[in-house]
Amino acid sequence: MKIDFLPYKIGKVFNPVKVTSVVRITYRTTEIIFPSRLNAMAIDPSRITQNKNLVYTPGEILFSVGIYKRIRISIKGKEKNKLYISKNSQRKPLIKHAYFLMKEALNFKESLFINVDNNKEIRHCGLGSSSGLIAGVACAINEIYGKPLNKKNLVKYLAQNHGEEIDGDNKKINPVQCIGGSAAAGIFGGGLIVLAGESCLIKKINISPSYKVIIGIPKDFKENDSKILLKKEMKNFNKFSKTGKKFGKQIAYNVLHDLLPAMEEGNLEKIGEVIYNYRFNMGSINNCSFVYPKIVSLAEKLSFLKKKGLVDILTISSVGPAFFAVTKDISYCKKTFEKCNLFTIITKIENNGYSVIKNVK
Repeated sequence: MKIDFLPYKIGKVFNPVKVTSVVRITYRTTEIIFPSRLNAMAIDPSRITQNKNLVYTPGEILFSVGIYKRIRISIKGKEKNKLYISKNSQRKPLIKHAYFLMKEALNFKESLFINVDNNKEIRHCGLGSSSGLIAGVACAINEIYGKPLNKKNLVKYLAQNHGEEIDGDNKKINPVQCIGGSAAAGIFGGGLIVLAGESCLIKKINISPSYKVIIGIPKDFKENDSKILLKKEMKNFNKFSKTGKKFGKQIAYNVLHDLLPAMEEGNLEKIGEVIYNYRFNMGSINNCSFVYPKIVSLAEKLSFLKKKGLVDILTISSVGPAFFAVTKDISYCKKTFEKCNLFTIITKIENNGYSVIKNVK
């Protein structure tokens, strides 16, 4: 059992998965687009502070959004057990990791050629780019072989064998905590998703296309390598632990009695109140300030957007530094974000998970 946070070999499987369906070539080529996730909040943040063989159970409330990776995979010739990655594909260690995870699970022998269009990715800002890339490649491989891994098992398998690349190291990755949100956003479908336990789907709903999403990333934010970020986070584990112990029961109550009923009713404003309360009133944003210290003052400047009902959702994504808002009219929010020196991205809610663009037999 791995209990430390030291790097490990690309492709290492800590938590295997049983595949009961027949694994056979269904398509010679498949091409998909895979959405991104925005992590609105955790349910018990104390549960990300200990590595229990890469199994983390803090729970997560997330939105699936229309920022996509385009992934094309083909079976290459008659040769066996070789991996080819296109030159233009970025973050090759993570592509390799996804390939080896699926090879271990499905035990296929064919050689694969993988091309990923992810040149516009923004790393380590809270948008789930690392886990989304691994999940997208894994889903495309699963498509090639007729989807022998079902949705539930695939999400759990990817979450519990997650790692992130180390700059300058092509052989090892870091055991960064993963709850399963990025995989869930593409695999389960639903614009708003609640996960609990071991990446278990509790509830999902579609969100009206009349809502838009605006993401704001500080223009002066300097990206750090996953190794540096993980070390910083470990130094702040005590903060996450204290928040979980102090507010864990209240958060769970709020989710059960307020957020889940509001999802059933489609009341995004009330959903936003639960998220806002956790992030702004329970210390969550301060806990995440190790990524970008100015995030605390930024939160103070932006908080009126939710307090005055100008947006339905206002929060940071994951540990930041990206803020995001969900609202029907983003014009005022956009001006506010830009006034606070945030680079803005406007996108939509994605209700349908990943989409198959092409399957060739």
